[in-house]
Amino acid sequence: MERSRLEMEFKDQLGKKFTLTIDDPRPDVTEEEVRTAMENVVNRNIFFTDAGDIVSIVGARLITTTIEELRI
Repeated sequence: MERSRLEMEFKDQLGKKFTLTIDDPRPDVTEEEVRTAMENVVNRNIFFTDAGDIVSIVGARLITTTIEELRI
């Protein structure tokens, strides 16, 4: 079984990292769609952290994990 997750990293007003994680994103999600979504998070001021507003995009990554159950 394969699982995937999309991690989007931002910086807040104090320069601290804020990570937004989405489990099982669409398998055909594009870099442009992720970039647009991240820009919307910043521009629309959607999230507020303990260190203030999200102010910039750091990066994003897709993480895929393969899980193999063992019959013991």
